[in-house]
Amino acid sequence: MPLAARALFFATVCLVGLPAAAQAKLTGKVTHQIGGSVGHLPEARPLGGATVIIGTDLHLEIGSTGTDKVKGRVLAKDLTESNGTFSLSLPPGSYTVICWKQGYVPQVERKVVVAGSLDLDIGKDTAGRGLHQNLSYGD
Repeated sequence: MPLAARALFFATVCLVGLPAAAQAKLTGKVTHQIGGSVGHLPEARPLGGATVIIGTDLHLEIGSTGTDKVKGRVLAKDLTESNGTFSLSLPPGSYTVICWKQGYVPQVERKVVVAGSLDLDIGKDTAGRGLHQNLSYGD
């Protein structure tokens, strides 16, 4: 085989053998508590339609006018299914996760290691102050 053909063959084999960028998956379930009274514990129910956001240096600014703002670098987001489940893929690492749904008190989890499972529970905002009505993104 000529030298040029061998070089092309070797380069092709090397490129094909390279793994895709390493990705890890974070899966989980979002629930909310229903009921509960003296002598009876509340029941955790799946929460569909919640936004799960993951990124670096994220924080959530709660707006007094009803609009909450996500600040920082968002890398991925997903809406929970009707059964409360979500799935996000991104490079392995430690991230901040925000769970948000209109009318619920958001949850922020820091130093979440991707490549596993994370269950989140958020509660209905019963304060009646009109908070957590909209979500925006920005610096």
